Amino acid sequence: MIDKSKGRILYPLLFAIFSIVILYCSFQYFSPSDNYKVKTVEVSDGWGYQILRNDTVIINQPFIPVLAGKRVFPDKKSALKAGTIVKDRLNNHQLPALTKEDIEKIGLDGSGNKK
Repeated sequence: MIDKSKGRILYPLLFAIFSIVILYCSFQYFSPSDNYKVKTVEVSDGWGYQILRNDTVIINQPFIPVLAGKRVFPDKKSALKAGTIVKDRLNNHQLPALTKEDIEKIGLDGSGNKK
């Protein structure tokens, strides 16, 4: 059994250590910059991307979302650039939607072809 003088030191110390561990684990789990990742995926006739959080796919985008029809990204690089834009928006607590201007910034025209 622990005498009262040791208990007065031991219990607050254990509580402090436990609290620090809980805070650290919570920060690691909810930290968006560490949790979102971009993965390019090869699809028929081109490329797409996935956004993963804690190794779970939360967005699967096999097509260029802004363009009509099911147009794929022409190369891995453009799919990665688009996925990175979406990931950055999620990290900044913004809507992850791409715009036509975003598509132009990554080097594609209004049809999804390289400029």
